[in-house]
Amino acid sequence: MQPCLQNYIGTIKQNIKEISIEDFKCTDCSDALVIDVREPAEHADGIIEGALPIPRGVLEFKLFSHPEVEGLSEEEVLNKPVYIYCATGGRSACCAHALEQIGFKNVFSVAGGIKQWVESGGKIVKP
Repeated sequence: MQPCLQNYIGTIKQNIKEISIEDFKCTDCSDALVIDVREPAEHADGIIEGALPIPRGVLEFKLFSHPEVEGLSEEEVLNKPVYIYCATGGRSACCAHALEQIGFKNVFSVAGGIKQWVESGGKIVKP
């Protein structure tokens, strides 16, 4: 990663909530949104079971119309716990920051992303 990008991601990570893989594995996500913000080609390799595959580039535009949130009020969506992951944690941090900027209250970036998830024994499924 280039130094300026590392600085940018580092600054974002100082201003968002990050959750470790270990803590994420212990989290009850039954009433939460878990979002995989990798690209469709990456989703094809597998996602965490129950995750919504919404690429980073369209997250803000697609999230409110996703079937998982249809029928919920804007307030309910904005207060729902959201756990975002990508490959290693950079894109998810940017997405967490973006969602906070539009009003989400309980957003977490999963540190280490799906790479650390798999390395720690986490299972993935094909979407």
